[in-house]
Amino acid sequence: MKWLKDAILSKRSDNAFRGTMVGDPKIRLHEIGVPVDLASNLVVSEHVNSYNFDSINSKCNSYLLANEKLVIKRSGKTIIVRKPNQLVIGDTVHRLLQDGDLILINRPPSVHQHSLIGLSAKLLPVQSVLSINPLCCAPLAGDFDGDCLHGYVPQSIQSRVELGELVSLSHQLLNAQDGRSLVSLTHDSLAAAYLLTSSEVLLKKTEVQQFQMLLCHPLSPTPGPAIMKSIHSHGPLWTGKQLFSMLLPSDMSFNIEPKVHIIDGEVLACPSESFWLQNSISGLFSVMFKQYGDKALELLSSAQDVLCEFLTMRGLSVSLSDIYLFPDHDSRRKLADGVNLALDDAEEAFRIKQILLSPDSIPILKCYDDSADLSQSYEQSSFIRSNLPIIKSSIMAFKSVFSDLQKMVQQHTAKNNSMMMMTNAGSKGSMLKFVQQTACVGLQLPANRFPFRIPSELSCASWNRHKSEGTGECLGGQNLYAVIRNSFAGGLNPLECLLHSISGRANFFSENADVPGTLTRKLMYHLRDVYVAYDGTVRSSYGQQIMQFTYDTAEDMCSDRNPEGELGAPVGSWAACSISEAAYGALDHPVNSLEESPLMNLQDVLKCQKGGTSMDHVGLLFLSKHLKKYRYGLEYASLEVKDHLEPVNFSDLVDTVMILHGGCGIQSTKGSPWITHFHLSQEMMMKKRLGLRLVVEEITEQYNAKRDKLNIPKVYISKG
Repeated sequence: MKWLKDAILSKRSDNAFRGTMVGDPKIRLHEIGVPVDLASNLVVSEHVNSYNFDSINSKCNSYLLANEKLVIKRSGKTIIVRKPNQLVIGDTVHRLLQDGDLILINRPPSVHQHSLIGLSAKLLPVQSVLSINPLCCAPLAGDFDGDCLHGYVPQSIQSRVELGELVSLSHQLLNAQDGRSLVSLTHDSLAAAYLLTSSEVLLKKTEVQQFQMLLCHPLSPTPGPAIMKSIHSHGPLWTGKQLFSMLLPSDMSFNIEPKVHIIDGEVLACPSESFWLQNSISGLFSVMFKQYGDKALELLSSAQDVLCEFLTMRGLSVSLSDIYLFPDHDSRRKLADGVNLALDDAEEAFRIKQILLSPDSIPILKCYDDSADLSQSYEQSSFIRSNLPIIKSSIMAFKSVFSDLQKMVQQHTAKNNSMMMMTNAGSKGSMLKFVQQTACVGLQLPANRFPFRIPSELSCASWNRHKSEGTGECLGGQNLYAVIRNSFAGGLNPLECLLHSISGRANFFSENADVPGTLTRKLMYHLRDVYVAYDGTVRSSYGQQIMQFTYDTAEDMCSDRNPEGELGAPVGSWAACSISEAAYGALDHPVNSLEESPLMNLQDVLKCQKGGTSMDHVGLLFLSKHLKKYRYGLEYASLEVKDHLEPVNFSDLVDTVMILHGGCGIQSTKGSPWITHFHLSQEMMMKKRLGLRLVVEEITEQYNAKRDKLNIPKVYISKG
């Protein structure tokens, strides 16, 4: 073990480092704060020439005053310099890292090409942490909860030039995958922009002047006040929209019909929502980067300074008053009653969906009377407990009604609620989490099933009352899901806490954490040689096989800085990175048997194997050369094959659908008295070259095949 530590783990380099990243909004977007003690161990090789001889010689002389020797390379040999003024042109000096040196930064795993960024070093008197601007977290896919950054100091002139021209922040302002800006407002700055552009913000002259000092051009003229005189103020007042207009270029125009209008850098109208401030293809800052390029970085940096200063002066903090929506007990009781009614409606929608989809509904309804518990009969139905499609549809019905509960909570929340402000701004949180904290936790789904049956009422008294003697099972209960009616603010009882822990622990992504990495490696291996050729076609580097005749790029993704297009672009690697990024993002979604997992669906689509579940296959058909003798013979043959192989949906043939009662003669049968009539379009039947008999036989065959698998009732099909 000692040899392993000394020989393997203790390997180090003088041009690479790793450290925990922290946020510092005072650092420029293109900079990274490096501790002084860390910079004293990082060296940069620099070639001495006639242009930099004086500066390097003075730095080496200053270094020799504090140190005994300096190691340089001359003519391929290592020389130790002990006295000043011994440098000559042609030497290679290994100096320490200083301000302005470019560093290649990444945060593993690097899931897309913008995970590698070139930033300028900024030496700071801190210890053991690397400081970056919070706006740079998005391309690195990191936050400040202990994430680590890897840094690499380039040693040659060629590597420094490539770093500055290819991966520096000023050269990758737009995301190559979707055209969004790589950096944009987020977290504190986004919340501040949302609050600043609201109609309630009014600023005094001293406040406007304070903010104006933080602009890119602090000497720019101040716009006239919106309010000259006010009852509540002795002087003129400026609106928050006017201050936000000062952050924009004076010649910028931006419109999103019908709510957002910015003309000549002045915000004329904006909605109460924050969609136009967030990072999207049509967002404000994405358009700004496309129009102004590098200048937009400076504008965004000054905007962050102003917005953070505004948030500091205004204040934004979360307390218990934001979680307890009402101060008095009676109002909270009314809210709890409304939540319980909404949950009752959601569970009722769950059961109704089961009734509509279950073939067991007819015998259960025949035995139903007013004194019977219909929900208990359905929960005891073995068909429903084993039929996952019905359960999934019922869960979707529950969530549909539960969304109305979220809207009700949002309507009862005060406008000055800090948590709701952050949710509306899009800076942090979601409406679902807010409802779980304030109103009710809601639906809980385990990975497979709960290990025991649970009663309809989640309480310890109900558990003990319904527990069968000596078995630990609840009579009449189910183990598919649980509905927790209490909120985190009100507290969970022991049974609710247990069910929530089982559901939450089961939905962790630890079991599937290796799936995105495996997909990334395989996709990158197979797509790494795919690029856009000189003629706009997508080809492979080895063999020059044409995979796509044109590589289409959306107009929103085009930039004036690259008029030649994407010729030579590694679109195969871009595609692999795009899918990999989606796979890593899907890890946050729950994985259970009752909800669709985006990660598992993505794996099933991309994974090819003989025993796989995917039924999509590709076949190549070669037409006979004899067809060339006829005029357009190959074209007509291709259309004929296409019409023959193209699937025909029954809905494409149906013209009219009617549901009629069968009359008294059919009531003696065991089937339903209702008859569904499908009137087929004669024009579509002739176009598809289909006969009525063939359609009836195909529907009957497919229905019988599904009937054996899903255990659905028998149906009688006849042609009229």
